[in-house]
Amino acid sequence: MRKTALIVDDSKTARVVLQKMLETHDLEVHNAESAESALSYLSENRPDIIFMDHEMPGMDGFEAVSAIKKNPDTATIPIMMYTAQEGELYVGQARALGAVGVLPKAVEPVELSKVLESLRVIGEDAARREHYRKYQDEANDRLEAEPSPALETFDHDLAVLIQELFDQQRSILRRDLRDSHAEIAARVLDEIKTPERQHSRAETGWLATSFPFISQVTLAIVTVIAVAFAWLYWKADQRGEQLVQRNISLERALGDREASAAPGALHTQRQLAEYRRALESAQTVALRGLEWAANQTSQYAFDELPLGDFRLSVIADLANRLAQLDYSGFVRLESHVGNFCMAISAAGGYSLPAQDIPANQCDQIGFESSVANELGTRQSVAFANFIDLAEERNGGRIRFEIVSLGNSSPLLAYPAMAEGVSSSDWNRIAAINNRVVISLYPD
Repeated sequence: MRKTALIVDDSKTARVVLQKMLETHDLEVHNAESAESALSYLSENRPDIIFMDHEMPGMDGFEAVSAIKKNPDTATIPIMMYTAQEGELYVGQARALGAVGVLPKAVEPVELSKVLESLRVIGEDAARREHYRKYQDEANDRLEAEPSPALETFDHDLAVLIQELFDQQRSILRRDLRDSHAEIAARVLDEIKTPERQHSRAETGWLATSFPFISQVTLAIVTVIAVAFAWLYWKADQRGEQLVQRNISLERALGDREASAAPGALHTQRQLAEYRRALESAQTVALRGLEWAANQTSQYAFDELPLGDFRLSVIADLANRLAQLDYSGFVRLESHVGNFCMAISAAGGYSLPAQDIPANQCDQIGFESSVANELGTRQSVAFANFIDLAEERNGGRIRFEIVSLGNSSPLLAYPAMAEGVSSSDWNRIAAINNRVVISLYPD
């Protein structure tokens, strides 16, 4: 993908000259003849670098830089002032507003190439960044296609444990119910067969004894048969009542068995609940460990971008580890700016003073809150690209939130400005307060 550059200049000649030099580096170049046109362009586009003229009709270059840096959507785009203005004072003012540097209108092609390489718009650094992005995409694809073996084993062990618990309870319940059925059925069958055998023997004996007199006692036979049928009907009714009572007893036995099995099921549920809590606790411990590790290198130097390439390496590693844990939620990056004791050069730039001078003799202590907030949002191009592509890579499961608190929330309080406090003592505290804090907020 070709990199893009935006030239903002009211001079058509200046735009054409710079455009031709940029196109030799295979950059796609867009032009704006005023700051207002540039802001309109930036509302829908995001170039990789902006070259900004200073003196233009309407809004001037400094006002345009300030507006671009105050907008979170465009604040990370590197801006080079491209102007006829000269002098260290001008350079200091441009950098204070957020520009990365100043190029003269009569810039040499070699000098322009060095600027583009230093900003990683062209050259080996840009190629490495593109290679890194592709590598990260491939790594994330592999993670999605091949879940972590450790997590697969973990899920398998959980499934085996649950299956064993339920199989154990099912076997106990089936065995007890089978025994109850067999016992009750045997007793009912025995009671049914015993009266039938007794009745058969009695009927055989009566027929053998009464056979010689059968012709004489026809009426008696009919009476006996009627009585026998009545007796059999009564006996069958009694057996039916007994079977009803047995059925009621069986239902009660089944109810008792289910009630006795309930404590086992409750125990299983408790085991599963404890297991879930253990899983949640283990994940919480893992997330807190990753959060702690990421914050071991939270500080950044006075002249370093808070969200530069080093911070990129930290959050890229963090994002990979979170993906392995199937994490879903926010990663919050909270930047803080230290109130350094600074010396102002004749050109208007800022630097750390000699260590042995008293702190109350520093030219300036920290920045105004609005400037400090803007400084906390500064990012390298690679960092900004990583954040832009992060949600797309992980399907929106890991979202990044970047917040600048400027110098409003120091971790350590600064000493009273009094005699005996050196600039080095003051700046040691400022260096601790100059930090980026990473926090995890799971869904």
